[in-house]
Amino acid sequence: MLKIENLSLELPDFSLKNINLEIPSGEFFAIIGPTGSGKSLLLETIMGLMPFQSGKIYLNGKDISLLSPEERGLGIVYQDSALFPHLTVKKNIGYGLKYHGIMGKEVKERVEFVVKNLNIGHLLHRYPVNLSGGEKQRVALARVLVLSPRAILLDEPLSSLDPVFQEEIRDLLKRLHQKLGITFLIVSHNFTEVLYLANSAAIVHNGEIVQCGFVDDIFNRPKSRFVAHFVGIKNVFPARTASGKVIIGDLEIYTGVSGASLNSNFVSIRPEEIVPVGKNEKSYKNRIKGKVVKLTCHGFYYNVLVDVKGVLFEATWSRRDIYEHAVEPGRELTIGIRPQAVHVFKEETK
Repeated sequence: MLKIENLSLELPDFSLKNINLEIPSGEFFAIIGPTGSGKSLLLETIMGLMPFQSGKIYLNGKDISLLSPEERGLGIVYQDSALFPHLTVKKNIGYGLKYHGIMGKEVKERVEFVVKNLNIGHLLHRYPVNLSGGEKQRVALARVLVLSPRAILLDEPLSSLDPVFQEEIRDLLKRLHQKLGITFLIVSHNFTEVLYLANSAAIVHNGEIVQCGFVDDIFNRPKSRFVAHFVGIKNVFPARTASGKVIIGDLEIYTGVSGASLNSNFVSIRPEEIVPVGKNEKSYKNRIKGKVVKLTCHGFYYNVLVDVKGVLFEATWSRRDIYEHAVEPGRELTIGIRPQAVHVFKEETK
């Protein structure tokens, strides 16, 4: 387990405040947040690259707070791969082994293991300048894995890659995690890769963790308006709840919860959960008539703004939805919302 306990770090213009995290061994964990929120700073602090003023960092029960980066049993991969340009791929991979005093047969065995698992045997005698972006990240991963770390830290490892290489490395990370079973900790602002790779996540904002839990909970059941907006929930409204319904202005919508949330003061609904329904579609408990206000194309999908009794809902619909329901500004239509997709929460104030 990787455990961060009451960690605080003060810089002249920024600080990490009382960070507490417990990441079980073998977990794929994500740290997400806006640009400048402190994600990468937290990762570098865990790695031992940034000194902190208070708190502890434990790895499998051992206090590693005062150990050097090389002694912590961690490995880190950056977005730019940070390979040595004057060394071949093979020498880049073996560099850390030499530094740690690993010699002879063990070097050969370790290098062969990572080369096979990362499928880079054909690259061993090339220099970094002759590698694609995806190949560089494979080599960077090999250079870390060859040291048999207890956890691997990934700082935006896909952000500088072309889309085709992003998918390639994303799939590779998934396979490596499933095969090796070691802890992965990724910093990312890309929701697609977080949803694909991570089991659990923490959202960092202004140097603080504002929500932590399973990825599905964070993206569908936010605990604050900030988290809701950050994870792409456009429909967040002040609301009252009563008898299994949420009341937004003059509009009543069925929820998937009962009286337990009577004190909730906000409601959130993901745009993907608002769908156009036909006249004979009876499967939605919430069938609401509205008028299309705006239609915006985003390539393979559309953002659709629908006015329902003065409440503006933003939905994400496919091209097929648009054509099948003849969606256009000014058109009246019926939208459907599952009660389970209506999330109510009481925002805590400090």
